[in-house]
Amino acid sequence: MKPRHLSIDHRPGITPGILQVGVCAFAWLLLVAMAGNQATAAQKTTSAGPWRYELLPDSRLIDDCPPCGRPTIPQPLRGTFDLRLLDENPLFSTYALENISFTAGHIASRSYKISGSGTYTVGGEVALVQDLSLAVHIDDGSAGRLCFLTNGSPQVGRLWPILQATVIQTNGTFTQVYHLDIFAAPLRELWFSTAHGMTPGIWDPPNRRISGGDLLSSAGRVVKQDRELSCLLNLIPSPDPSELTLDALDVIPGGEIVFSLREDKVSGSLGPLQHGDLLSSQGRIVKRNRELTAAFSQMPPAPDAGLDAVQVMADGEVYFSIQKDFFSEALGRRVRNGDVLSSRGVVVKSQEELLSRFRPRDPKLDHGLDALHVWPSGEVWFSVESGFQGPHFENYGHGDLLSDQGYVVARNLDLVGPFQPLEDLADFGLDGLFLVTDMAMSQPPPRFTRIRKSADTGIVELRWEAKGRVFQLMRASDPAGPYQPVTEILPDLFVGDTPPAGQHHFYQLRQW
Repeated sequence: MKPRHLSIDHRPGITPGILQVGVCAFAWLLLVAMAGNQATAAQKTTSAGPWRYELLPDSRLIDDCPPCGRPTIPQPLRGTFDLRLLDENPLFSTYALENISFTAGHIASRSYKISGSGTYTVGGEVALVQDLSLAVHIDDGSAGRLCFLTNGSPQVGRLWPILQATVIQTNGTFTQVYHLDIFAAPLRELWFSTAHGMTPGIWDPPNRRISGGDLLSSAGRVVKQDRELSCLLNLIPSPDPSELTLDALDVIPGGEIVFSLREDKVSGSLGPLQHGDLLSSQGRIVKRNRELTAAFSQMPPAPDAGLDAVQVMADGEVYFSIQKDFFSEALGRRVRNGDVLSSRGVVVKSQEELLSRFRPRDPKLDHGLDALHVWPSGEVWFSVESGFQGPHFENYGHGDLLSDQGYVVARNLDLVGPFQPLEDLADFGLDGLFLVTDMAMSQPPPRFTRIRKSADTGIVELRWEAKGRVFQLMRASDPAGPYQPVTEILPDLFVGDTPPAGQHHFYQLRQW
């Protein structure tokens, strides 16, 4: 057998390596996948590639007619764009906005499609300022035109990497001027679990019910079923039906999913498992609850304070919340279930700090903390255990994803909307959270450990070792691309691919 051609892509911005697989079977190969660096400093993405941004609920389009005197009706704006670093110096960073793809409007009203590009500059010597300029094609359903927009105010209103700016059309007509309120975060997917199960309407009967233990994606798919997460724990007795509810969730390097269970269980291999223990989809106990709370010197000592939310940081520090309040002898204060805690024995943020910008009607009431994500800036995205109202009776449900900066990241029904649940519930809850974001910490290059093509089935089996948390396999028929996804974004370290027969194929592995 002739050796297969093997090449590695060294172009800037390409995370993975390239493998050419011939049409005949090949036993196995080792491949080092070239990984790009990703910066963690504020206002820097590096040349490793663009960051995908998704618009948040406060994004709006306004189609204004200044002389008409008609009411101005903001239209919800949805969509994505890519942010790519062009240049930076000690004072300013300049980015390109590319692949803008927005839609606006309701079903019963005029709809809009927006595409194009732009530039974004942020920085400053004394205070942060920003400048956003767009050149986009806006189609309102009856006509389309090229529009130039720029921001009216240079003020930076959000913590990096959240981007917020209002741009106004500079080449509008006497009767039509567009305004875009752009509010976006670097998101590819949002993974979550719910407190209540649901019956999805997107699948033909008989539908498999989604449980509160399933790991879901905002893209409308099940990432992992509850039995996939718990099967290696060897629970006794085995749940029948197999429906567990997660109560905390994260994905750590190597694609390992860590979580807590709503109730105490017994494992045939690990022994008693408490609600507050941090468990792994690989069938191990990552940390006992007493390890998480040890630095607080809990008094009186108790075996389990519960575990309602968790985020494992790159350096091993664990942010978490508890179910039961306790007194910390080390801090000399009571630690509550609505506080963001650190395994190092500090309160990262109290619930009062999390909710202060929402101005809850009863600020002293503890609403708990069911899910969290802490950005490098210190901004916290979270959900509460019990809903609350703002000063003007605004409702914030226990399944809504909120920011401690005082805005709604996503309403619960918008999160589960892609599944079209048949149940008539106002809120399915939000118990676990993981963000797939291009702002992820840089990791060592992944390494393929097995690449084998079956002569009988034509299936290419690929396995790899990697420090990333989630992965996506890409394929092309030419090393220069274009590369198309073979898989969804998944936490797996292996995949089987069935490429078209009769040609060579090149693979790239992306990691986040």
